[in-house]
Amino acid sequence: MRKSYLLALFIGIFNSLGTNAQDILYARSCVKTLCSEDYYGRGYVNNGDRLAAQFIRDEFYKSKLIPLGENYFQPLGYPVIFYPDRVTIELDGSLSAPGQEFIMNPGCPSVNGNFKVLYLDSALVDNSSEYAKIKGKNLKSYFLVVDDLKSKKLIHSDRAELILKNGLNAKGLIFAKNKTLVWSPAMEFAPYPILYYKEGSFPALVLKMTIKIDAARKIHSTQNVVGMIKGTKFPDSTIVFTAHYDHLGMMGKDAMFPGANDNASGVAMLLDLAKYYSKNPPAYSVVFIAFAGEEIGLVGSYYFVENPLIGLKNIAMLLNMDLMSTGDEGLTAVNATEFPYLFENLKMCNNIGHYLPDISPRGKAANSDHHYFTEAGVPSFFFYLRGNYHHYHDVDDTYSELTFSKYPEAFQLLRDFANWRMGQ
Repeated sequence: MRKSYLLALFIGIFNSLGTNAQDILYARSCVKTLCSEDYYGRGYVNNGDRLAAQFIRDEFYKSKLIPLGENYFQPLGYPVIFYPDRVTIELDGSLSAPGQEFIMNPGCPSVNGNFKVLYLDSALVDNSSEYAKIKGKNLKSYFLVVDDLKSKKLIHSDRAELILKNGLNAKGLIFAKNKTLVWSPAMEFAPYPILYYKEGSFPALVLKMTIKIDAARKIHSTQNVVGMIKGTKFPDSTIVFTAHYDHLGMMGKDAMFPGANDNASGVAMLLDLAKYYSKNPPAYSVVFIAFAGEEIGLVGSYYFVENPLIGLKNIAMLLNMDLMSTGDEGLTAVNATEFPYLFENLKMCNNIGHYLPDISPRGKAANSDHHYFTEAGVPSFFFYLRGNYHHYHDVDDTYSELTFSKYPEAFQLLRDFANWRMGQ
């Protein structure tokens, strides 16, 4: 009871001093910059992610953070498949729009040529004589449209399963009835191309496709970006804020994935907190990490845990931020069940500040950059905001779509929670 009273008193006094203000204009400016065409979707075409890292480093410098690593950079590298040139598909002579009408599977290999289209439905596959004709046919010049084979009502589900794994050795597969188009990067080439068309974008009577997809693979050199503010009372204890800055980049020369909510919004929160703590010296040392390679498999955070620039045992708490542009429905805390005492105090901070409508617990999950820190024994949370926003890993996750509806309240909650942990 006394702890709750003191926390309420602290927050009331703190707010009355007027030092709690986040900078929404600054946050918006950061997101707008990171989502601009100058950053190429913060991926692997035209070094988009490196340009984003340079921007973050410059902002750390402006906030007078102490550089960790090589002038804020912790270099690392990993293999990646990317698409710097042609990604074009013509359906009977009509061009399809990449990103808007179709995407390909992660790691899709290069494809160049003219191909026939064969529609396979459940009735055809369940008909033994018709299926035998298909199975005996050389399909290397065909793309198979296979949406209807995902049904569980097929008599010969084993045939459907074989086709869906491209066991008939077609050139590739097509799923033509997708409600959304969600893309991801990959480190290795897929064994064959799969094309995903948005529902209504692939005509029912296509006979011929002309496909030109230029895929490339490289070892990509990149970096985490790391800065610190030294604690005034307990400099050997550390609070860590993290957010990944990479996104999907470009799919050819025409389709860019801006990644506004995922995760320019989290980087904006990171930079906003850095700016705040630079003006309000913290009791503990506070470290800010912008991770590379999250989208391709948490590579940047794994590398940091294996090669830490700070003592992991000195981290009192790590807060990882992603999808920070909404909040109308509240906030979800991954690892709430792993650290119940900390989670209860997060809720207490929210109740006292009346910030967000709901704080929901979620269990342990390897779904963002907190994961490897948790495995190393660091008390870590992954926070994301919930609200009426449906763009994810698509070309429409743009700056203009964001509302920042509860961004100020989320900032204040994260600040209060970190300050509570520092006892200030």
